[in-house]
Amino acid sequence: MKRRQRIRSGTWKISGLVGALLLVIGLGGFILLLRHPQGGLRLLVPHLAQTNQASAVQLPALYTAGVILGTPSQPASLSQEEALLLASQWEPEVASKAKKVLARYVLLTYIPRASNRAQIENVPAWMILYEQVPLQPADASVDPTPFPRSSYDFYLFLDAKSGKVLLSLWT
Repeated sequence: MKRRQRIRSGTWKISGLVGALLLVIGLGGFILLLRHPQGGLRLLVPHLAQTNQASAVQLPALYTAGVILGTPSQPASLSQEEALLLASQWEPEVASKAKKVLARYVLLTYIPRASNRAQIENVPAWMILYEQVPLQPADASVDPTPFPRSSYDFYLFLDAKSGKVLLSLWT
């Protein structure tokens, strides 16, 4: 009988310690959430920092270039048609050669890899994607090495209020 009591008291001690530890972790998380209502979970679980802030799907090619996409809370001042028209005026050659053109209203954050470019934070923008733009073949007499691929994708980000180009890049 005494042996069972010792086992039970040992089990109670372990479960008491585990319970106390969980209580401390819970209180710490609650305090963190009170101090940082918008980003408390981002501090606790680092991978939520990207997915929570940018609820739109991240494109790997853009993400590696420093572009993070989010979902804007306000409607765009420019319509999609106006954004496509402006984009075709900014990049007429690319617009005319692309196999497919997509437009999406996003919240743009850009963290440049080079110091000579400006950082952009949470700016509502139209992302215009020109897909499968053919590459011009190189002059074989100058460079006989063929291109590893025959086309590229071109991204143009326009300010959703003014229509000015915020960022352009190709992948």
